[in-house]
Amino acid sequence: MIDPNMATMLCFLTTDAAITRRTLAALLHEAVELSFNRILVDGDMSTNDTVLCLANGRTGNNPLCSYHPDLQRFKSALMYCCTEMAKAIVLDGERVTKCVEVAVKGAVNSIQARQAARAIATSLLVKSSWFGNDPNWGRLMAALGYSGCKLKEELVDIYYDGLLAVKSGVASTTPLERLKKIVSKKSFRITINLHMGESEHTIYTTDLTDEYVNYNKSE
Repeated sequence: MIDPNMATMLCFLTTDAAITRRTLAALLHEAVELSFNRILVDGDMSTNDTVLCLANGRTGNNPLCSYHPDLQRFKSALMYCCTEMAKAIVLDGERVTKCVEVAVKGAVNSIQARQAARAIATSLLVKSSWFGNDPNWGRLMAALGYSGCKLKEELVDIYYDGLLAVKSGVASTTPLERLKKIVSKKSFRITINLHMGESEHTIYTTDLTDEYVNYNKSE
C-alpha cells in the first residue's frame, strides 16, 4: 500500500541542530512533498502515515531560521535524507525488482505534470514492461495520451538515463539494445519533456512482478 500522499510507513528523523519550530516544520513539509509524497508502488493508500523530525539543539548553534546563513545547507541535507529514504521504501516494495524515477517536464502547469507522471507510474502495462526489461516507450506515449494533460505528440521527447529514446514524438536512432540495458538496471530514470510549458513533476515508482501478484493473492 504505497501511494501519495505518503505511504504505509512511520518515519523518524533526528538532528542535533538548533532550529526554530516554525522553520523546521516548513522545511519538513517541503521535503516530504518532494520525497515521500512522490512514491508509488501499487496505487493503494494507507491510513497510517507519519513523518516526524526531532531537533535537540545539542550543536549549540544559533537557532536556524529564515535568515540564517547555514539554513540552505540544513535544507539540502534534510531533502537528501528524505529523498533517499523514500527511494528505499520503493525498492523495499513487496517483491518488486526496480525503482524507476519518472520525471515529466515542460507541462502547462503543475497539476498536469502530476497527471502525466502518475498515469505512467500507475500503468500496469508500463510497469510490466519494465519488469521484462522492455523500454516500451509506446506505452509511455499511450499513458500520456489518456492522462488528461495537454500535449502535442510531435513535441514529446523521452530519455532513459539521459539517453534519447524519442525525439519529437518518433523513435530516435539510439539502438534498442542500449535502452534495454538501462531498463534492466535496478534503478533508472525516465525523463519526458512535453515542451508545452515550464512545470514539472517527479514520481518514484516500481515495476510490476509476477511475485508481487503471488504475494498479494491472499493474506
